[in-house]
Amino acid sequence: MKKTLRIATGLFLVLGLICLVLFFLKGAGAGKLTWESPTVRKSLMTFAYKIYASPAAQNGRYFLSKIVFHNDGTAPVRDFSVSYQIPDYVPWTTPETHAEIPPGQTVVQLFYPQLPSKVTQLTSQTTATLETKIHWADRPGETKEEILRSNVELRGVNEIEYTDLPANEILTWYDVFVTSPFAVAMVTPNDPVVKEFAAEITKRTGGTMAGIAGGPDEIIRLMKAMYDYMCETGMRYTSDQGVPSTMGDVRTMVQTVRLPRDVIITNEGLCVELALLWASVMEHLGCQTTVVFRPGHAFTLVWVGKGPSDFVPIECTAITPMAVGAKKPVPFEEAVKMAQQDIREQKYQIWLGVQQYQKEGFHAPELPGIEIDKIKNILSQRSGHTAAAYAQAQAAGPTGSVRPGYFRWHGANGLVSIDVPENWTRLENSPIPGMVFTAQDMQSTVAVNVFYFPNFQNPADAMGAARRGVGTYGGGKVHIDSQQQKGNSVYYTGSTSSPKGTSEWVGVFAPTQSGVIGFFTGSAKGTFQRNQPVIQDIISSAHFGQ
Repeated sequence: MKKTLRIATGLFLVLGLICLVLFFLKGAGAGKLTWESPTVRKSLMTFAYKIYASPAAQNGRYFLSKIVFHNDGTAPVRDFSVSYQIPDYVPWTTPETHAEIPPGQTVVQLFYPQLPSKVTQLTSQTTATLETKIHWADRPGETKEEILRSNVELRGVNEIEYTDLPANEILTWYDVFVTSPFAVAMVTPNDPVVKEFAAEITKRTGGTMAGIAGGPDEIIRLMKAMYDYMCETGMRYTSDQGVPSTMGDVRTMVQTVRLPRDVIITNEGLCVELALLWASVMEHLGCQTTVVFRPGHAFTLVWVGKGPSDFVPIECTAITPMAVGAKKPVPFEEAVKMAQQDIREQKYQIWLGVQQYQKEGFHAPELPGIEIDKIKNILSQRSGHTAAAYAQAQAAGPTGSVRPGYFRWHGANGLVSIDVPENWTRLENSPIPGMVFTAQDMQSTVAVNVFYFPNFQNPADAMGAARRGVGTYGGGKVHIDSQQQKGNSVYYTGSTSSPKGTSEWVGVFAPTQSGVIGFFTGSAKGTFQRNQPVIQDIISSAHFGQ
């Protein structure tokens, strides 16, 4: 019996040793790596690629992907690593590694992709693929690997989406515009195009650079110079609504918004584009600005002090009177009052302090190179072709005899005379109401049209009648870019579009003792600049009887 027990005890000892060896060889159990379905952003705004790369932007809110890993096993998960790529845009990243993940522990991985600046060359929505590589070992020597794939939509460079929240999380207007701070990345005070635009403005203030040191009065003076410059050079407000977009469970409004340089070049912009231009120019000149979003609108305010109410807001769209319900040009002071009233009356507002957000990672994209000499030329021509510039250059009218090769037309009961080359085609009493004389050079397309309205005393009324006549009888649409008062006369610049094409012109209307006299002179679009000598000559030759 004792011998049998000794044999059994020996067998148990051997089995125990075998189990102990297996325990040390295999471990006390096995790890078990699991993960939740990755949270992947449905789309990226390409102009804001620097924001998605910054864990500091709003405390890391704008990650591309988030994966939560768990070890549900009884032993460590070893040699864990995660890396990712976006083919054509981001190569495989350096893996994030953990030598081991103890049982019951969790690891959270957030991806902030370093997208290349070439994404700003995308002009329309493009599908890209996020590939995530996961590497681990549940047991020593048993390596596992898996690659996850998710599609990501890359927006066109000028597209802003105003929320990234799922539809079931949208509770207030603020949720609808939760990603509006991305617009701050379109404020570009260091853009060479913005610098040239600002230089044109400061020429009007004697080269003043306002900034904080300039004081409130100097900042306001600079703001007025910018507003007046925009009005005089024909910059206009254009309207465009956002387009609804749905991606997965996210429903948002997407709006095409151009950078300030594009607004400067085209001389027109949406309310948000004009607001971003104002912020860019004022920031370049050393001022602090805030872009304000409210339902259906955006505008800018400029800080003139450090107090909570030490700011001057500007209704950016007032440069186009019809946009704010006005029938005549809106002065700077009135545009400020409009914005002040807007702030008082609007319940929902989002204020985006440009400098504060840019410190938090909302940086502008790298801008492509541009031929700055061409920009200087465009701005120089635009400044020279304003109503104010033509009014300043206006001579006193013809003196002495008619120059050789010219014809002097007298009309409207002797109230007006104007000189044109004698080889031009001439016609009196056009079918268009009020047009009493027209002359044109068929080769260069330069033309002059003289109007007489004996029953009007106000140049603005006469201009309105001329516009209606051209529209009704000539089939054209007259657009006024700028206007300037000089004495009793009013100078205009603008364009007329018709089925035959578009022309650019200068107009002058003046009251006389027997009504209002006015004329337009210009040429086909694209030839206006090279025809300036003859256009200037015609303007200088005009004489109105008083």
